[in-house]
Amino acid sequence: MSEVNFLQQRRAILTQVDKRDLLYRKYALIAFGVTAGIFFLAAGLNIFFNSRLNNLNQQNQSLTAQISNDESIEIGYLVFSQKLKSVEEIYENRSNKQQAIDFFSNIFGSQVFLSGMNYEEGKNALSLKLTSDDVFALDDTLAVLDSEEVSNVFSNVRKSGLRRDETGNYSLDISVELKTEGQQQ
Repeated sequence: MSEVNFLQQRRAILTQVDKRDLLYRKYALIAFGVTAGIFFLAAGLNIFFNSRLNNLNQQNQSLTAQISNDESIEIGYLVFSQKLKSVEEIYENRSNKQQAIDFFSNIFGSQVFLSGMNYEEGKNALSLKLTSDDVFALDDTLAVLDSEEVSNVFSNVRKSGLRRDETGNYSLDISVELKTEGQQQ
């Protein structure tokens, strides 16, 4: 009788199945390891970015609070700056007015006097009252007012109200518009 060993064939099949199972287990462990690594990396990045976000939110809140605290100081600076600009404008207008008076005092000569003055700030205009006891000196003054020298300094010169009072003095009212910085040549 011959012996048939069915177990040997069965063992060979089981050995192959064990090898295949071992290979599947190896691939499953690798896949699990990669998946676990990705999960822990994602969890770590999430924790890191949440921490950074919280730090940035706290920094934002502290800076917002600091800006809110400094707002009154900034408003004070803005008000002060506007006051300085206004004072500068007032002094500039005052300077323009003084320069106009000096100009007319020098250009008219010694026989014509500035007897009155009015400054209109809104129009940047200066009204002057000229007085002279010599009608010819006043006539010369009218020629000077029509000259190019005056028109180069002032944008508009208007003459009005030539009259003679009971003492024999002649008076003339003139109105000049002061040139602004953009109009000056």
